Amino acid sequence: MLISHCHVQSAGFGLEVESNPAAGTLPELRRIMQALGVDRAVAFAPFGPQEGVEANEWLAQQLEDYPELIGFATVNPADEQAPEKLRRCTQRGLVGAKVHPPIFKITLDDPAIDPFWQAAEELRLPVHIHTGVHGWHLRRYMPMLLDDVCQRHPELRIIMDHLGGIAMFDQALGVLHNNPHSYAGLTQLSGRDPRYALSEERLRLLLDTVGPERIIYGFDYPWNEDNLAALEHDLAWIRSWGLSDADEAKILGGNMERLLPQ
Repeated sequence: MLISHCHVQSAGFGLEVESNPAAGTLPELRRIMQALGVDRAVAFAPFGPQEGVEANEWLAQQLEDYPELIGFATVNPADEQAPEKLRRCTQRGLVGAKVHPPIFKITLDDPAIDPFWQAAEELRLPVHIHTGVHGWHLRRYMPMLLDDVCQRHPELRIIMDHLGGIAMFDQALGVLHNNPHSYAGLTQLSGRDPRYALSEERLRLLLDTVGPERIIYGFDYPWNEDNLAALEHDLAWIRSWGLSDADEAKILGGNMERLLPQ
């Protein structure tokens, strides 16, 4: 089993950190994975330096001691050096990217950031992208803008985390229907957060019109009040859908494995 969407830092952070100071760290992520039989996980580099080391370099160094983790870079697409930074990250063993538009303050379909998307496309790197309400200007990062990105970069692999939440789900679904290399990031959708909860009707619509072949489970570590219980709950939720073992395995790692650069 391979789970995605794990944020990590050198010091504890997240919703659980007051009761569990280790939350958000690599050792705690390993503990949770081992407790629930998870073989591998995608870990995102932090959004800022760690222990005096640039974030992507810090993660690359840490992965030497965590072979069960797959490292994704965090690179601001608006950075003029973004394409070169992506290439350097791949040389250090990072095999994907994480983009958070409200944090980076970018407009998703801005032609000025096309060099970033082009580099990710050429390097065949899957890109996790936050979609869903998160402050700032919604018109700058609503999921529908990703359709233009995908149309300009037809081989780009994007994973829409949170599927737009309850407010913009229809937009995310439209992008999925229109672009075969877009994927549904099943992150925080099992019902713990009402802003992102995926209703039974929407779940069935997703399965029937997009299919298990383009759904990727994301843990959203450590943004859960009890991370171990949250992962256990999410896994039980997915296993309750009545899918075949093969389809369930696609969502719980197989699809991500297929997207990783060979």
